[in-house]
Order: sequence, then C-alpha cells, then structure tokens
Amino acid sequence: MSHDVFISHSSKDKTIADAICAALEAAKIRCWIAPRDILPGDKWAGSITKAISSSRIMVLIFSEHSNNSEDVLNLDFGTFSHYGPKLTS
Repeated sequence: MSHDVFISHSSKDKTIADAICAALEAAKIRCWIAPRDILPGDKWAGSITKAISSSRIMVLIFSEHSNNSEDVLNLDFGTFSHYGPKLTS
C-alpha cells in the first residue's frame, strides 16, 4: 500500500509527529510514520527507504532534535530525488 505522506521526525518529536499524522489521517490523507508502520522483523532503514519511495510527499518535522539526529543525517537524500519542487518557509 502506498501512502500520500511520509512523515520524518526525531523520536524526541514523536508527540508532535503523531498529532500531525492524526490530523492528516482525519482528513483522509494516508500517512506513513515510524515506528507505527514498520512491520515486526523488518529492517528500519529498508522500511523507511521503501516508504519514502512509495509516498507522494514527505513532511519533515524540522526541529533541534531532527537537526542533530544521526538517523536524519545518515539518510540517503538521493532517495528523495523523485520529489518535485521543495517548499520552504
């Protein structure tokens, strides 16, 4: 099953990420978020890469925590190359 939105976040921002996910899903927007959507026995990195590739949009919960997260820093940003223009504020 593909998703509309991949939500990337630091585990320290889980409360905020879960709230965003709930709001999007209440609007019938399908979200992929870790750890909820990582199946037991699956490898995290592989699950995340597959989810990014099969999602239409990525939402990054950008915070001090995500900015300093080794997991975020270790992402293969080439995985995101299929996304169109980037929105910034």
